[in-house]
Amino acid sequence: MTDSEYEVVALRYAFREDGTASSTYYAYELYGEADHSIASAYYIFVARNDFRTVLVDCGYSPRRARERGRTLTALPEELLARVGIAPEDVDHVVLTHMHWDHVGNTGLFPNATFSIARSEYESVTGPYGRRPCIGVALGDEELEAVKGLELAGRLYQVPDGGVELFPGIRLVVAPGHTPGQLLTDVTTSTGSVVLASDALHFYDEMALDRPFWVFTDLAGMYRTYELLRSYSARPNTVVVPGHDPAVTTHFREITENCFDLTTPLSGTA
Repeated sequence: MTDSEYEVVALRYAFREDGTASSTYYAYELYGEADHSIASAYYIFVARNDFRTVLVDCGYSPRRARERGRTLTALPEELLARVGIAPEDVDHVVLTHMHWDHVGNTGLFPNATFSIARSEYESVTGPYGRRPCIGVALGDEELEAVKGLELAGRLYQVPDGGVELFPGIRLVVAPGHTPGQLLTDVTTSTGSVVLASDALHFYDEMALDRPFWVFTDLAGMYRTYELLRSYSARPNTVVVPGHDPAVTTHFREITENCFDLTTPLSGTA
């Protein structure tokens, strides 16, 4: 494996089964469809090679799971151990956006640097970041931890034009869900894996042009869906949503709750 090629793994650490279409999609009544249940999965993503180990998001704590009514299947550090990674081995963590379920556990990784979109950081630390319609999923504890990373010189702020974070890993700012939502485009030996995080919670958002209920820019979210469809149309490219349980059936499970995103199962992703 070269410096610019990675293996990419999804680690499912939690799930939720009490969602509905009407509580998941914005203005669901416009579609004229019957309501139905929707389950959610929660993932941490790993991109690694012989030169570096990068996480995309870092999940949340058992206390947050209890507070929010989520069911943990394993602690993030337990899942990392299943694929041979200790927390101190992690070189970098991409914080795709500042919602509580993506930026908890930053303290687990003592040797890591972190990145976040500059527009995301400026939004949550600015005068309107705590207004309910913007800060609906922002946790005070998580925000203070990320501020601490910035003060310690461990937080890199990604400009709006995006950046090549490392050879073979590009971060793209895709506003809509939040002001500085990040996509992570990872080169593998077989093509590319685009980790959409919450720019695409579920495959249906991209397939049906159906916005999630939490957003700061509705038109921006539609533009991001168009961008993701263009990625999906590229040869040898898979787009992976941030919360769809179908990820666990679209890719090969290499050990319990750990899925190889470079190996789509036949007829799926």
